[in-house]
Amino acid sequence: MKPSLFKDICGTFATGVTIITSRKLNKDYGFTASSFTSVSIDPLLILFCLDKKAKSNESLNKNDFFVINILSKSQEKTCFQFANPELNPEQRFKKINTKKSENGIKIISGCCSFLECKVTKIIDGGDHYIYLGECISGNIDENKEPLIYHKGNIL
Repeated sequence: MKPSLFKDICGTFATGVTIITSRKLNKDYGFTASSFTSVSIDPLLILFCLDKKAKSNESLNKNDFFVINILSKSQEKTCFQFANPELNPEQRFKKINTKKSENGIKIISGCCSFLECKVTKIIDGGDHYIYLGECISGNIDENKEPLIYHKGNIL
């Protein structure tokens, strides 16, 4: 199968959009990801995938903390800001309102919900790493609608 067909087929699966934030050596990291899913209830586990070339890998070692920020419909601009490969980690957070989690990770204001997690395992997944994380806290804003990604478009 050609990679372009594979990408098109996977793009027919509608998914939510997240920004995953982390921190290492007093430096904040964040990136847009739609490759996020729940894994287990006992224990509470999620996973996400990240390109091996991404700078955010520097901040995600076993036992490090991260936050899954599930974006709301009003955060399309934020989605693209964190997806822009031209921006360094500091520039991605410019003009973004945040608060800090219990473990000092930035939580983006205005999201539908968030989960704070701890990296439990990193798995080689071809050109990506698969991060498995145990959920330790989170919250929902019942008044927000999620941002959806489908066939290369934000809905």
